[in-house]
Amino acid sequence: MKQQLDSIYIELIVLASQMDIENVWMQGDLEILINGEKPYSENDIIDLDCFLKSLESDGEYFIFSCNCGIPECGGWLKGIKVIHKEKTIQWINLNNQKTWLLDKAKIEKDLKIVRNEVNIYKQYFKQKEIEYVGVGYDW
Repeated sequence: MKQQLDSIYIELIVLASQMDIENVWMQGDLEILINGEKPYSENDIIDLDCFLKSLESDGEYFIFSCNCGIPECGGWLKGIKVIHKEKTIQWINLNNQKTWLLDKAKIEKDLKIVRNEVNIYKQYFKQKEIEYVGVGYDW
């Protein structure tokens, strides 16, 4: 019996940030929705390095983390167990045993779109002398 895939959507969110009138920048963050919901809390972030590494090989990864950068601070005592199959990636949240079966091609397609968007934003903001930081700043 074939398992049904969970839907995944990966999006770049870009917001203006400001310390004072002279210190304004654009902050890029990833957002992941699985079956229409975030698999992490509102105050958590996606650790881009862990997420990208998890797309390459099986293992346990702290894909989600507290916004301070310490997963345990956000309640992530264990990571996401990642299992690669031919056309799918299985994620198991080791904290609550929730499991998702994701389409590898869909993830790759969404990330390609995100990389393209980052490049467009970086070029545009550079022309406006506004710094772009966050997801993809070093791409």
